[in-house]
Amino acid sequence: MMIREDAGLHRAQRAFRSVLDAFARPGTVHVVDPAANSPARPVALGASLEAVVRLFVDQAVTFCVADAESDATAAYLTGETHARRFPVREADFVVVPARADAQTAEEAVAQACRGTLVSPEKGATVLVGCARLAPADEAAGECGGEPALHVVEVRGPGVADVNRFAVDRVDWVRARDARRDEFPCGIEIVLVDPAGRVVAVPRSSRVTCPSAPAAPAAKGVR
Repeated sequence: MMIREDAGLHRAQRAFRSVLDAFARPGTVHVVDPAANSPARPVALGASLEAVVRLFVDQAVTFCVADAESDATAAYLTGETHARRFPVREADFVVVPARADAQTAEEAVAQACRGTLVSPEKGATVLVGCARLAPADEAAGECGGEPALHVVEVRGPGVADVNRFAVDRVDWVRARDARRDEFPCGIEIVLVDPAGRVVAVPRSSRVTCPSAPAAPAAKGVR
């Protein structure tokens, strides 16, 4: 038992370091070890997304799950972390499983709390599951068999010029852009794929996706 507990602790420590590095270098791909196998874990959550969620979510914070069938995932996370489930507009952390459709993901990003000028740290962190994340050069020459990738460009603090990465979903980019947050207010976004690849997008970053179609302003922005 002690060996298993130590392995879990070391896994969490490595994951914490990877996510910290991801925030220090926005738009670069890092890796976390997936969470240990658990028969109780809902399929929608996934081992890698759970590993990242559990770095943030505990009894001291609130969360919500943005998914058509969120109850099972929310009940699991509440039982595992003792965190309280809140509506998306009030939650400290918003979990968007990889299977969530574009509308659900966009609404979650649009409605997440931006904080205030007095307390910008109250802005939410949105944890978004993806089918695939990769360095930008892997998007070149895609020929099927994998989810189509879009190159996302990140600029701002922590970036010398521009950092690029590739991801299969850009619904979060459209919704984030439509929010028109002004720093220091805004939201943090962490992207996670099943292989444990992680990319962080702080509220201070400027994000563009040249290949993504423009979308109308998202509803429900606060």
